[in-house]
Amino acid sequence: MGKEPYHDWEIKHDLLKKSIDGFQYWNYMRRDMTMSFRDEYADTEPAFYQSMKEQASEGIFEKIKRGLQILTPDLNPAISKSDVVFICHSRRQEIDGKMVSIYTDYVADHFPGAVTLQRSGLGKYGRDRIYTENLIFLDKLSIKGYIYRYLRKFFTPAYYKKVRETIKGEMAEPFRDLSENFDLHPDPDEFADRAAILYFIYKYKYPRYKRLLKKLSPKVIVEVVGLSTDAKIINELSREMGIETVELQHGTGAITFWYPDNAPMPQFPKWYFTFGDFWKDCMKPPIPRDHIIPAGFPYHDMMMKEYPRERWEHDKNTIIFLSSRKYGKDFSALAAELKRLKPELHVIFKLHPREYTDYKEKYTDLRDSGVEVVADNKTPLYGLFAKCSMQVGVESTAIYEGMGFNLTTYIWDIPKAVSMKPIVEKGYARLVKDAQDLILKIDSRDDDKADYDLNAFWKENSMENIVNGIRSIGAS
Repeated sequence: MGKEPYHDWEIKHDLLKKSIDGFQYWNYMRRDMTMSFRDEYADTEPAFYQSMKEQASEGIFEKIKRGLQILTPDLNPAISKSDVVFICHSRRQEIDGKMVSIYTDYVADHFPGAVTLQRSGLGKYGRDRIYTENLIFLDKLSIKGYIYRYLRKFFTPAYYKKVRETIKGEMAEPFRDLSENFDLHPDPDEFADRAAILYFIYKYKYPRYKRLLKKLSPKVIVEVVGLSTDAKIINELSREMGIETVELQHGTGAITFWYPDNAPMPQFPKWYFTFGDFWKDCMKPPIPRDHIIPAGFPYHDMMMKEYPRERWEHDKNTIIFLSSRKYGKDFSALAAELKRLKPELHVIFKLHPREYTDYKEKYTDLRDSGVEVVADNKTPLYGLFAKCSMQVGVESTAIYEGMGFNLTTYIWDIPKAVSMKPIVEKGYARLVKDAQDLILKIDSRDDDKADYDLNAFWKENSMENIVNGIRSIGAS
């Protein structure tokens, strides 16, 4: 996406160096804040504040249920040293009866004895259903971190208030400047509240993660969702302890990476393996360019073998919508309107996993619409792509996966679609404003598909690239 106006503001106020007692609070808040800035420019409620509201509205029984996870037995209490440690995605997908973390599990198979850390999910699945070997859940550490934060707030209120007010005071002038000159209006109190929470969680987790890493003694840590709080702490520690860190790309968020030259960001991994060359050219993370390695995505390669070209149906009247809860309600209305106006189309609406639980109550336009809704992890997404000839999306990684099936691609033209600008500019996708516009483009589409350079999006021989890359930077 490149540089945004607020990046000049960030540089002007030297925010990447903002720190209180060793905790670089802006660096830990940066992802959520820049996402909220983009949301505000898009004239939608920032997801960051939505998340805070959801947490605040959580009922007492939900909190008790989550807290009782602390009593759940650990799966592998006796794990010891490992040359390679993986930090996997918490979302798992059922494949052949096993719950698989698709970004890391198959890579970990190439490193016998590798240990995997998972931020949440303890007790969600029985041990016999989890694919991953040597798995350590971090739920208990997170719960204890929140308990520690509450105890400090209760027993040392003066110090807790000092931390919060110091952060708020240091950010007062930057936020004033942001409001007056950049037309962005973050809530200083909500920022200070969240930063203070992270400060105490950081103080609790930092020494405990340090002990864990000393016990595991890895040479390389391989992670996804590298900008999560836990991964940031581990990345910080890894630099201190001389451990190599590499993040595997898992979504389109990489396009939004933009950091100043020579940015001091110890919370970022030392290496970043992208899906392909296209992604490297779209990002500017705070690491040397030769540490950004186009490597591919093994799960994508596996699925493309399972659904080879000769199995593609590509029904000319089948179109798939790739949803997200960020814009799902209005997006579902678009899909329903398309089906109403052009009933001969087979419209498939693929929900994001975070939409499964409440879409029936929220996405009322889908009721009795004739749209086929897919709301589970068992239906293979690649199988759906093989049926379709067209796809509609906003910002999902799945759009690029659908392009691997040579689907005619439409991007719903809303502000959140800004990250898809590169593929629109290259002619790989077309913008659509509404259902009528989409119908016009469907009716006038060329029979010839766009000539995608698939290797640019999805580098070939991904497993070999990633395994050899991990080995080359320090793992045997």
